Amino acid sequence: MPKPLKINYIAGHLPVVYRYHQVSRWFMIVISFMMVVYSVFFLLNFVQAETPIFFKLMPIVICFVGLNSVLLKVTSLNSITFQPQHLRLGYIAKRKILIPYDSIQGLDLNKRITYYMLISYQDEKGIVRELSTPASFPHILEIIFNLAEMAKQAVIPEKMQGVLDYLKANADNEL
Repeated sequence: MPKPLKINYIAGHLPVVYRYHQVSRWFMIVISFMMVVYSVFFLLNFVQAETPIFFKLMPIVICFVGLNSVLLKVTSLNSITFQPQHLRLGYIAKRKILIPYDSIQGLDLNKRITYYMLISYQDEKGIVRELSTPASFPHILEIIFNLAEMAKQAVIPEKMQGVLDYLKANADNEL
């Protein structure tokens, strides 16, 4: 039997922060960076003209994989903070994004290869933007539920509205 969902209303407890586990996130960044450093070290010290092609290419592939992992971790969404007036999206190596609740125009879940949460909003210049983040973010159902509660004007597709109604019934049962 699946474990029950724990969905909490956060409106009375602001600010509330959701984030990846910081120790594991930084541990993976350090490990990936060490992969890059060691593969460059291996290339400079052990690869010579008579080295087989496999041993020449493998450190380059490992370096690429490690560098890709580091860049993905530092440029992807790291934290979501519900403030009284706005939603704050934090990154490690990018500027934070502040989205006032009244400028959120739509919420959706979209399936490409994996599921993504889409937030449509109007920035301070009046340009409509769309933010996409993987739905594998910790507590994503609670985030979507509370974001829909804070941004009542947001357009929500019918299928997602059914999910939100289910989550609301589940949250009401917890009270």
